[in-house]
Amino acid sequence: MLADGHTGRTAFLFSAGDSPLPGTGHELAAAFPLFAKTLDEVCGRLDPYLQLPLKSVMFAAPGTRASALLDRVPFAGPAVFALQVAQYRLLRGWGVRPDVLFGHAAGRMAAAYAAGVFSLPDACHAVGTLARLLDGARGDGAPGEVLAAYGRTLATLRPRPPRLPLVSDVTARPVAAETADPGFWLSAAPSRFADAAALLHREGVRTWLELGPEDGLTRALPGCLPPGTAAGSARAVARDWAVLAADRDTRLGSTRA
Repeated sequence: MLADGHTGRTAFLFSAGDSPLPGTGHELAAAFPLFAKTLDEVCGRLDPYLQLPLKSVMFAAPGTRASALLDRVPFAGPAVFALQVAQYRLLRGWGVRPDVLFGHAAGRMAAAYAAGVFSLPDACHAVGTLARLLDGARGDGAPGEVLAAYGRTLATLRPRPPRLPLVSDVTARPVAAETADPGFWLSAAPSRFADAAALLHREGVRTWLELGPEDGLTRALPGCLPPGTAAGSARAVARDWAVLAADRDTRLGSTRA
């Protein structure tokens, strides 16, 4: 829990957002060895599925041909996943523990990994396979074939029931045994973040941490709750990581004292 005077439960929000900007995560990698180590590990697992090493694309200089690849779904999806997993492990390393998780669209797989539904190798296999399928399908106009092939990959994985509560962006309800159904991960239904946020707030969430390249969910949060309702503390790692790090140092200092 963050030391900002708020009480209640903590939710980690794994957002989809737009394509990451070039250099996203570079400051965190330079400042925190745990983040850098995790990012290297995840990128290393995803690289066999991609045409170029993922980290070289993520950290490419703006305006270069490599950085422009982040605007393409086959690179944007893996980049968001790698960033979120590294952010998640960094927060856990700082002692911040989620009570509940929410995965929004492209953030579903990172949330599922954090909830213990998929191992990191299985999650990377799913993310990498989808990226490769989407790269080969450009201009072919066959999304059904891509989804079918992705579903066959999902059917080979070994999902487990969530170890931490996981709220679906499709149903706006906690998930359980349906995580074992490949079709559950293929749903293209509109995201119900507003309904999920209202549910989480009713169940006592007052600290919201958004993982991903942007802050879209934390900005949208006030409009998702009943008028006059206070959300509590809402922060995005990409935007507020320095504040979160300072809070970590404050809490550690208080513990030592």
